[in-house]
Amino acid sequence: MTGTRNGRGGRIPVYRQVETELLRRIRDRELLPGERLPTEPELAAEWGVNRLTIRQAVAELARAGYVTVRQGSGTYVAEPPMVIDLALPSMPSTDADAGSTAAIAETVQQNQTETLIDLTDRDTAGDAAEALDADGPFTRIDTLIHNGNQPFMVASYWIETRRVPGFTAQVAERVPMFQILQQRYDLRLRHSWRSLTATVASTEDAALLQVPPGSPVMLRCGVNVDADRVPTMYLRRRLRGDRIRFMMRYNTD
Repeated sequence: MTGTRNGRGGRIPVYRQVETELLRRIRDRELLPGERLPTEPELAAEWGVNRLTIRQAVAELARAGYVTVRQGSGTYVAEPPMVIDLALPSMPSTDADAGSTAAIAETVQQNQTETLIDLTDRDTAGDAAEALDADGPFTRIDTLIHNGNQPFMVASYWIETRRVPGFTAQVAERVPMFQILQQRYDLRLRHSWRSLTATVASTEDAALLQVPPGSPVMLRCGVNVDADRVPTMYLRRRLRGDRIRFMMRYNTD
């Protein structure tokens, strides 16, 4: 197995390809919760790679909470987390997603910037396909968000490419994504759901966020719908655990 090309012409590491395929098997329930993964030698033989590559792929899955490594026993598919539903008022996506992400930070700063990291209109991510109930391909936008000079969030967004033809050519280094969606494609998105999960930084996210791999991050996922309530955008945001705090304030009147 060799690295494949990503949206900007660079090569996707082999361990990331292995990680993606194992994650697909978990999500498609080819590997069930509590089931033991094949051994490192078995996986290495399947992909024609060395055991170090397999170890790195499994480590990334473990950091994200998809598998559990038991010393002396092996690696097992993790049990799904408990989900707690909270009903919230309807909210336009631009209120919290379009360049105003500081609104959920511990300290709101005016000098927030969102910079393009990667871009492709041929992504086939399984989690986006599941969340949007669509086959793809998807336009994927990866960005890094700073408060002042300090990075605090990595964000990824997916939209079916057929719904936004030519979108990738319109995204500049300072990413006005939601303005483009409204003005060019008449897509005015609203929140459908959001989830918050405690996890740890992958190697790639850690480098962008300038923290050690395995550092705590808050994973914020969600789906935005269009005016007809059709799931249109899937997003994943990874926030530095040392730079973010969420608070829920209750009306006691």
